[in-house]
Parts: sequence; structure tokens; C-alpha cells
Amino acid sequence: MSTHPSPQELRRKWKAANAEPVEGSRRLDAYRELAEGCPAFVPNLLALSRTCLLDRDEAHLDEAERALRTAADVSAGAPEPLIELGRFLATARSSPEHAEAAFASAASAALSLLEEAWAGWIHALGQQDKLDAALEVAEQAKRIVPESAAIARAVEEVERRAAR
Repeated sequence: MSTHPSPQELRRKWKAANAEPVEGSRRLDAYRELAEGCPAFVPNLLALSRTCLLDRDEAHLDEAERALRTAADVSAGAPEPLIELGRFLATARSSPEHAEAAFASAASAALSLLEEAWAGWIHALGQQDKLDAALEVAEQAKRIVPESAAIARAVEEVERRAAR
């Protein structure tokens, strides 16, 4: 039974694959080998799909699509793989209706992440008593996500802290 590569080993192998020349098949083969060893390593799957797209024959397009769909699946709806899948579907497959679904999912996931990041940023600034900076970030966040409960809670906490 083989063991799964460590995160450091995955990064080392991926960096080595990225260093291979684009011409020929060495880079593509390195990405394929890494994908075989760790089919859930999303950065490699995205790089594999991009490299496949350099040669627009049907076999490479199919491989790129498989890599993108796997990346979207194993990343549990993370925005980046969905965006790349949407671009692929819109351009390589001329399928705007399927691209629309991928882009809509990516936008929703990205907005949710942005909302969490802003709420966390506001909270961290408030904890450091950087109240003006926290309120400035909150104003920006509220313009984009005005109905956010997470941002509202973070702002309430900052305002309570400021009132002390």
C-alpha cells in the first residue's frame, strides 16, 4: 500500500512539473503523474487543464474538462475551479448555459468567502482597537454585502468596543 505524499512533497513535485518546458510532453506528463498520485490536488488539476488547452484536439479538451470537473468537485465548490470550468465551457465547449451555472456557483461562493473575510478583518481590527480602520472596512463591506449578518455582528462588536 502506498502512502499519500506530504503537502511539502506535493508542492515540490508541482514546482518541478511547472519547471518542465511547455513544448513537448514533459510538463503535461509530469502533471498527469502528479494527478494520478494525488487526484485531489487542485492546483495541479488546474495546471493540467491549462496545459491540455494548449493543444486543442478533442482528446486534450476532454482531459482538460475531466481535470476541471474533478477540481470543482474535490474543492467542494471553491470559486477558482468553478471560474476556470465556466471559462472552459464558454470558450472551448461553446456552452454558455453550462458556463452560466459554473459562473453563478463561483460568484456565490466567492461572495460568501468575501463576506467571511470582511467580517473577520473587521473583528481583528476591532480586537486591536483599530476602531476607525474597522469602521472604514465595514463601510466598504456594507456597500457590497449590505444584508450581511456576519458583517453586522462584527460592526456591532466594534461599536460596543468603541463605546467603552
